[in-house]
Amino acid sequence: MKSFYNPIVAPCVFIICLLVGCRDDDPVDQLQEEEFLSAQIDGTDFMVDRSVGLISCQKYLNDYGGIDLQVNVETTSGEIMEFYIADYMGARNYMFSNNIFNKSWMRYGIVNPLGDWITVAENKQVQATFPYLEIIEDDGNYIKGNFEFEAHNPVDNSMKLISNGNFNFRVASELD
Repeated sequence: MKSFYNPIVAPCVFIICLLVGCRDDDPVDQLQEEEFLSAQIDGTDFMVDRSVGLISCQKYLNDYGGIDLQVNVETTSGEIMEFYIADYMGARNYMFSNNIFNKSWMRYGIVNPLGDWITVAENKQVQATFPYLEIIEDDGNYIKGNFEFEAHNPVDNSMKLISNGNFNFRVASELD
């Protein structure tokens, strides 16, 4: 028993007990770290997280002192979803129109076969309900929200309906 109290062994056992006992298993932090985008594209499920694709969400300072938000999501199979919000102002509902002053857009694309669909708005007036992108929460580190839009491919005149969209992204920022 005297060998257990050896000045070398006792501190090692104490340190191991501290390391095992002080592990951080906070489930809230683990949920907050999950980054994803999910939606239905013409009724077909679309889901991207870091295990099956690339996710980029960044805030930029624009030329006149405002903030722009750009999101790029790409699957390993070549599907792309992108959002761009000019004059981003945090948590709120963003509407889209064909007005030349509204530079915001949403886009869905695929690599094979090649296709590119971009937000459709019916007129120059801001649409009251559709298309939209709602930022529910922006705590400076993560943004969470939902979206829905109809998109048009001018090459073949086809349409895509992107509905039931949800996302949670970690924000990288050049503003920091």
